[in-house]
Amino acid sequence: MTQDGTRQQAASIGWAGAMLSGLALVTIALMLVVLFGVVDALHFGSIADFFTPDPAAAAGTLGLVGGAEGVTLSIVLLGVMFGIQTSSSRYSPRIIGIFTRNPLNALVLSFALASILYTFLVRSEIKPTFVPMASVAVAEVLAIVNFALLFPYVLYIFEVMRAETLVSGIMRRARRSLKRRNELMTCVAQVSDIAFGSIQLGDMPVAVLGIDVLGQFLARDYIPAKKKTLDAEWFKVGHAELPGASDQIINEVNRARTWFEYVVMSNFVDMVGLTPVHRKEAVHAIAVATRNIGLAAIDVGDPEVAELCVRFFNTYLRSAINRSAPTFASGIMNEYRRYAIGALEWRRDLAVEAAAHLLRYGRHFDEAGMPAIFGAAAEDVADLAIEAHVRDPQVSFRLAQLLVRNLLDLIPNARPIGLNGLFKAVAKLTCWAMAADEKDITHVLVEGIAAAPPDFVDAALGRMESMQTGLFWEVNERVISFDWVEQPLRDQIPRLRSALRRAKSAGNGAVVDLEDLPPATRNLVPPPIQAG
Repeated sequence: MTQDGTRQQAASIGWAGAMLSGLALVTIALMLVVLFGVVDALHFGSIADFFTPDPAAAAGTLGLVGGAEGVTLSIVLLGVMFGIQTSSSRYSPRIIGIFTRNPLNALVLSFALASILYTFLVRSEIKPTFVPMASVAVAEVLAIVNFALLFPYVLYIFEVMRAETLVSGIMRRARRSLKRRNELMTCVAQVSDIAFGSIQLGDMPVAVLGIDVLGQFLARDYIPAKKKTLDAEWFKVGHAELPGASDQIINEVNRARTWFEYVVMSNFVDMVGLTPVHRKEAVHAIAVATRNIGLAAIDVGDPEVAELCVRFFNTYLRSAINRSAPTFASGIMNEYRRYAIGALEWRRDLAVEAAAHLLRYGRHFDEAGMPAIFGAAAEDVADLAIEAHVRDPQVSFRLAQLLVRNLLDLIPNARPIGLNGLFKAVAKLTCWAMAADEKDITHVLVEGIAAAPPDFVDAALGRMESMQTGLFWEVNERVISFDWVEQPLRDQIPRLRSALRRAKSAGNGAVVDLEDLPPATRNLVPPPIQAG
């Protein structure tokens, strides 16, 4: 069962339980009246006469019933208003629209008011010598039904005010409103507001829920139906739909028909900027949602959305760099790699481009004083190269070239941690290539390693050979140490040493064919030249 189905089932069980509890209270009260009424009627002329009110009793009963209904309704309204105010203050004022558009609220409150009004009108019909028995009986039945409804209604309101119920209800309305653009935008804004408010309050489970349902809606509902049900006019937007966007953005989303995906993932970027650095689960949920959106776009053949997801992955990484939040980088890069793996089947060029971006942003993390992220990015690219070998060995070869190019660029002015992480990824990929007998990939990687300082290479390979446990010595994003190599690949290290000696003796260790690499390997803004 899906999460949406579980939430809907829980909500229906809660509403059914509330109804049963209200009916149970009324049923118990009626049973007690009948039971003790029959007992008391034994001392009266007849049961019918006992339950037939005289004018004074009828007038008093209706007055009491009307007053009790009014007081009860006032208490219920006070609780409902307090709940609405609390929800709107916690999440967004737009949440009020959910309550005002719900027909059940109008039905219950209108029924209660009608019952009270009817009771007062019937009270005026009672005369000193006449009791309108049918009207009195109807008034009492309406009062019983009213009391039976109000208690479940209060429980229903508190159930509706739960974030899980709010979000699931909003997204159900969004699925019904695909063609109604304004209503769809309202639904997205409401869920986004809930996620934003939850992040600010530190309620991460609700924030993750909001992010998750937005990603699922795009991946499962919107993107598959995009080309089938929406016409060209639906995709034309302006500054009214994208407030604050530049003219270039408006023109681009109109050209690519991606304004709705742009709105949702732009909200994700804002959430990355708002999330505290120690609450990485929200950022990981954003990365997962973006991966699912991109893979859904690849499945339906929408290259514009697939490439837009790459750009937003890069934007998340840039936001993490700007915030000096390396804890965000691991989750983003891992999902970025998984997205690239998913793209291997149909968009291999996209997988290579994603790998190039991973390494480039890894270098930016290194330059920003967070060098460990570079090693993690390099390992992600190495894992991608191994995964790609089954589908297209040429992709693995290009990724090996990409790693070597970054290694050669990094050697002259390398930070020790970043260089070590990148080298270990290259070395592990080389061991895999040797074990798989991939001679072309091995040749490129060995020549790249041979260009590194010999002392550094010998020390790094020595640590990889001697390490007995793979667990990292701290509890952080890395569980496995950079120096750890699985036993089957560790057996290839002596062969790697021999290959390095042959490459050095040949004198061409720094010569590697690096043609046709994707342009993303180059820095968009060259790093500053360090003095000295």
